Amino acid sequence: MYICNMERKIAIIIMVLLLTGISTVMGYEDHRNRHVDSLETALRSDNPPKGKDLLRVYLNLMSGYRNTSHDRCMLYARKALALSYELNALNARESAWYNLGLMAYGRDEHDKALGYFQQALAVTDSMRNDKRYKVSDIDDNLSQLYGAIGNLYNMQDKALLAIEYYQKALPIFERYNWLESQTILHHNVAELYLSMGNNEKAEFHYTQAIKTGTASKDSLMMALPRKGLVKIYLDQGKYEQVRQNINFAYAYYHTHRQEEPGDYSEILVSLVKMHLMSGHEDLQKAKAYAEEALTYDNGELMSENRYDIHVAAAMVAMHEGNWQQALHHALRSVHENDEEATYSDVGSYEMLSTIYMHLGDQSKTLLYIKKVRAMMERFATKNYQSSLSQMEVLYQTKEKESQIERLKKEKRWFLWGGILTALVLLLTAGVFFLLWRGIRLKRRTALIQARLDGEIAERVRIARDLHDRLGGTLTALKQNLPKESTTTIALADEAIREMRHVSHHLLPDSLNRYGLRVALRDYCQTLKNVSFSFIGKEERLDKQKEEAIYCMVYELVNNAVKSAQAKHIHVQLFVDEEVTAINVSDDGRGITDEDHEKGMGLSNLRQRVNSIGGTLTILSKPHEGTEVNIEIRNKP
Repeated sequence: MYICNMERKIAIIIMVLLLTGISTVMGYEDHRNRHVDSLETALRSDNPPKGKDLLRVYLNLMSGYRNTSHDRCMLYARKALALSYELNALNARESAWYNLGLMAYGRDEHDKALGYFQQALAVTDSMRNDKRYKVSDIDDNLSQLYGAIGNLYNMQDKALLAIEYYQKALPIFERYNWLESQTILHHNVAELYLSMGNNEKAEFHYTQAIKTGTASKDSLMMALPRKGLVKIYLDQGKYEQVRQNINFAYAYYHTHRQEEPGDYSEILVSLVKMHLMSGHEDLQKAKAYAEEALTYDNGELMSENRYDIHVAAAMVAMHEGNWQQALHHALRSVHENDEEATYSDVGSYEMLSTIYMHLGDQSKTLLYIKKVRAMMERFATKNYQSSLSQMEVLYQTKEKESQIERLKKEKRWFLWGGILTALVLLLTAGVFFLLWRGIRLKRRTALIQARLDGEIAERVRIARDLHDRLGGTLTALKQNLPKESTTTIALADEAIREMRHVSHHLLPDSLNRYGLRVALRDYCQTLKNVSFSFIGKEERLDKQKEEAIYCMVYELVNNAVKSAQAKHIHVQLFVDEEVTAINVSDDGRGITDEDHEKGMGLSNLRQRVNSIGGTLTILSKPHEGTEVNIEIRNKP
């Protein structure tokens, strides 16, 4: 699900080259720096350039030094910036801010780079009302800046924000028929959607990238998006679509395997998986492609490519029943340190649990089953927090844009409206205020809905993955085990029960059917030392609130069991016509100063409660247990 960082960097680098190629002040240096040397000489001459000519020299030097000297580029960018204010040269000022942003971006100073790019956006916006600049000048600047900000967020794994700015650049690329830029942009957006698990949108943008790449007759950009489509169709089990796309991609990368060894090895891995697809198995071909892929494991590939190669080799060995060889490759397909693990390691952990079960190693089988669960919970939390953070940034950005647009409308209104009476001014101000408040309320509601939907969708996805992927694998293994392997069969039964328990209680069906009381009661009854009580009336809340409350109680109980070492936990639900209250108390170690310093769990809980309009109270002392009270109004 997660994209190889090197592939992402390559695509972004291509995008940067295309964007910088648009600018009218780019491309002045050569490998001997002859041009910048002559410009430096002109500055030191007895009759140095002045005014606009001096500004042009600064811009040329800034561009000429961008790839050779960071300090000289920064120097002339700042000189150009200062002179642009004296001459009121907006386009030159934008170029200076943009280049300062590129310099910060190149040094991984992401916050600083974003600040510079936003300054450039503000300058470009002011150009709209200046008759000296054409629409094409403004579009050139915007296309560079939207693409650059999108790349910046892409490198920070902020998919939602990256897509937002890529989508802003796309209409400009389409207006001027910049096919290469469209192709790279569609490919980058598709990769981001793929990383988020949105195969439908990823497939759409990969297909668009192929169309524009074909129109531009760029063989690389006809092959690159097809690699992404192959991943989607392999995951969906669509053999014919996999075959069509992988044959085209293989034809390109096979002839470029020396220049693109990482991409070629990725194609070989996909060919292995295709020839192991159910109903289309060709073990001999799969083995041949796996053996060829292993020849590329020479230390020069990115680690993610090497891991994928060993996953493919392990899959072939498992199909052959060679479990020792499968174990050898599976162990080489995961990060040694769990903290460095990516989502792709989950599949390798599942594979290792299967292999160890066949080898009769019960402790290792359970170890990797637990790792699967831990990793999926870890990535669910990480993705939820990242999505929440990005949604807040998007909300703030939209709010600022809305404020700017309102100011512009008000300015035009006052310019053309003339002198109005006090009564008309008051009425107009009241209308604007109501409109502003309504828009803000709608946006806040949309943000709250996005937060809740994101967490619920993540729980549903994890439950489905646990039940369909690992549960199905364990059931198949149990059925194929010899009847005399009673210990191993018992272990498989225990693993299956554990998986069903986890997947069911992440978001139980009883919550939707019977309500919060039944779902919480059933959940608490499955846990030792957890009791449940209910007071009040059988009032149903709306679906989103019930799901949010259940998730919070689930997390509080899990934290009390895992982190607080509580011996007894009591969950109490109170419901009347106006208020729903939840009390979760335990006799654990309480909340320490260290917990307050870390603060992540408490902060997440407060955000969830606030998102549904509730209040949160926490009573706790070290070694004296913890009591959490949540109160929610049933009606807004």
